[in-house]
Amino acid sequence: MCGTPEEGDLCAVCRWRMRGELVLGELTEWDVRRAADALAAAAHAWDVRAAALSGSAGAGAHEGAGAGTGVSTDASARLAAVVRGGLPGAGQDERGAECVPQYRPVGPGEGTPVQGPAEWLEILDDLIFGRSRELLFFEFGPDRVNVIKAYLDGNGIPRQKDAGSAEWDSLVPALDPHPEIRRFQLAGGIGEISPVGRRDFDAAVLRWLTESLPPPRDGSTVLLVSRPGWTLLDRAAAAFRRTRPPRAELLRRGGDAYGVTTADAVRGVLRTAPLPVDHSLLLARADRRTGAVDVHRHVLFPAGVRLRHGADATATVTVHGGVTGTSVLLPVLAGPPAGEDTGPGPAVLGVGRAALGPLESARLTRPGGDGGSREGRPPPGTTAPGTTPPGTTGPAPTAPGATAPAPTPLDPTPLDLTALLTRLPRRIVRPPRLEVFCTVELSGADAAETEERLAFVRDLICSLARDPGTGGGLRVGAVGHYDHAIHENGYAPRPVLLMPPVPAGPAVAALHALDTWHPARRRQDTVSSLEDALTALVPLATAPPRAGEAVRRVALIVARRPPAPPRQHGMVPSCPLGADWRAELDRLRAAGVHVLTRADPQTGPPTPPDRARAAVQRYEATAWAELSRGGSFRPGADPAADVAKALSPTWQWEGPPCPLAFASPLL
Repeated sequence: MCGTPEEGDLCAVCRWRMRGELVLGELTEWDVRRAADALAAAAHAWDVRAAALSGSAGAGAHEGAGAGTGVSTDASARLAAVVRGGLPGAGQDERGAECVPQYRPVGPGEGTPVQGPAEWLEILDDLIFGRSRELLFFEFGPDRVNVIKAYLDGNGIPRQKDAGSAEWDSLVPALDPHPEIRRFQLAGGIGEISPVGRRDFDAAVLRWLTESLPPPRDGSTVLLVSRPGWTLLDRAAAAFRRTRPPRAELLRRGGDAYGVTTADAVRGVLRTAPLPVDHSLLLARADRRTGAVDVHRHVLFPAGVRLRHGADATATVTVHGGVTGTSVLLPVLAGPPAGEDTGPGPAVLGVGRAALGPLESARLTRPGGDGGSREGRPPPGTTAPGTTPPGTTGPAPTAPGATAPAPTPLDPTPLDLTALLTRLPRRIVRPPRLEVFCTVELSGADAAETEERLAFVRDLICSLARDPGTGGGLRVGAVGHYDHAIHENGYAPRPVLLMPPVPAGPAVAALHALDTWHPARRRQDTVSSLEDALTALVPLATAPPRAGEAVRRVALIVARRPPAPPRQHGMVPSCPLGADWRAELDRLRAAGVHVLTRADPQTGPPTPPDRARAAVQRYEATAWAELSRGGSFRPGADPAADVAKALSPTWQWEGPPCPLAFASPLL
C-alpha cells in the first residue's frame, strides 16, 4: 500500500482514490465489478510504471521481442509473466511511466537540500586539507548498494576504494534472483509474485547499515541518488538518512551524471577538489658550463588549482631530445621532490612516452581526463602529442626542424623513480662549435662540371644548417679560385684569380656569396690555382676564436686539379706568385684545422703513356695524397648529406643515454 486515507483523497504516489462517494445500501454486482476493474487498472499501471522505471518495459516486450529494449527475450518473457496485466504492446500508452514523481531529497526534520557549489567546495576542502580523514559515498543502485571511501594516501593524493558494497540479493533475500525482476521490484513493482514487504525491506536495510558498516564519522558521508522514484530505493535512502544523516546529497538523474558507475561518480566529484600538491613533469637538465646532468621538475599545475565539474584545462610544455634519437619517458609526479620535506617524496602518477630525434625540440600538450593517472584525481601531464591543470597527449606545433611526436597516454604502470634516476648520464660533453671552410675550383671543362661542384657545396651547407647538432652554432666560409691564366673569359676579368674570400659567418651569408660565383672554362688540365686559395684561406681559418670558446675547424677542398708547385717540375707549371701549397697546408694543420678533400675523377681521353706524362701523374697522385691525409670524399659515392654527417660534431657523455627529455636544448 502506498498511502492511507488519512493522507488525502488521492494517493500521492499511484493516484488511487482513497475516498469516494457514500453508497446507500448493499453494493451491487456492477459496483463490485467497477471497483475490481479500477483496482486491476491501477495495479497494472503501477507495475507498468515500475517496469518503465527499471528499463524493462518496451514496445512488443510481451510478444517476446527483446530487441530494442535493452533486455533479452527470455528476460522480457519472465517480466511479462510477472507484471499484473502484462506489459503494454506496441502502440499502447504506457501511462504508468507518467506517474514518476518529481524527486526532492528528504532528510530528517526539515529535509536535506542538494548541496550547492559553495557547500561542495567546503566538503572537498575538508578532505584535501586534512580536516576530514575520509568521505564515504553511498549509493543505493538498481543492482547493488555501493559504498566508496575517498581518502588521502601518504603523498596527500585523493584515492578511492570499495568500503563494503553489497549485492541486493544478500541484503534482502526476499528479492527475486533474476536481475530484471529484482530491478522491477526495487522500482516498486508488485507483480504476480510474492511481494516484498516494505517494512521487512526497511528492516533489512537498517540491519545492514548498523551491523555491517563502521559507525559513521561526523560530516563524513555523502549520499548519491541515481534512481529517484524507485520506491524501494527511496525507502532505503530514507532509512539511511535516519541512521546516518549525510553531510551532502548528490542527485544523478538517470544514473549517468558524474559517470556511469558509482566509482565514476566519486571520481568525477573528486576531480573538482583542489589539487593538494604540485603536479609536475620530470625532465633532465644539463649544465651549460660543466655538462653535469641533473633532474628538473617542470610544474604543470600548482597546488590549489581546481576544476569545475565537467571542465578541463590544458598545460603545454616544450621538451628537447638528447644526443641519441630515441623514445623518451615523460613521468608525471605529484608532491615535492624527495628531501624537500619530511614526506616520502613525490608519487608517480603515470608515465608518458614520446619519440624525439637527436637534439629535437617539440611542444607537447596533454588534454584533461583520467589519463590512467590514479583514482580520484587524474593528473596533467602527457597523451598524446601532450598536458592539463588538474586532469591534463592532442598534437601541438613542434619547433623548427622537429617532427611532431605523438606522446602516449599516461601509463599507470608503477615506475621505480630511484632506479630511473640512477640511469641518468653523469655528464654530457658538448662538442665545440663547427666552422667549415670550402675551397671551390671554378674552372672546368664546361659549365656543368663547375656547377656540379657549386651544387655540392650548397647542399653541404644546407645539410649542416639543418642538423640540430650544428645548425645553431654553424659558421661557414669559402674561397673560389680560377686558373692561373691572366684572362679566362668574360666572366673573369683580367685581374681576377680568386673570388673575394667569404669569412666564417652564418650559413645564409655563404649561400648568398656562392650565388655570385660563375664558372669559367679551364685552359689546361695539369694544375689549378688551389695554392693561392689556400694562401687566402689561412688567415680565415686560423683567426683566434673568442675567449673561452672551443671551435672545431674543417677545410674541405672541392676541386679536380691539384695545386701548382712553387717551382716548375718538368711539365708541371709553377705558381706565378710562387705560393707554396705545402707550407700553407702545414700552417692550417698546425692551427688545428682538419683538412679534407673532395676531388673529381680524371675525365677525357687517356693521354699517351710517355715519361713526361707519367711524371705529371706522379705529381698529381703525390699532391692529392698529401692533401687527403686527413680524409677524402668521392664525387658520386658520397652525397652532401653523408659528408655533412661526417663533418658534424661528435657528442660524448659519461654513463648511459638519458631516458628523460631535457628541459632546455643542449645546444
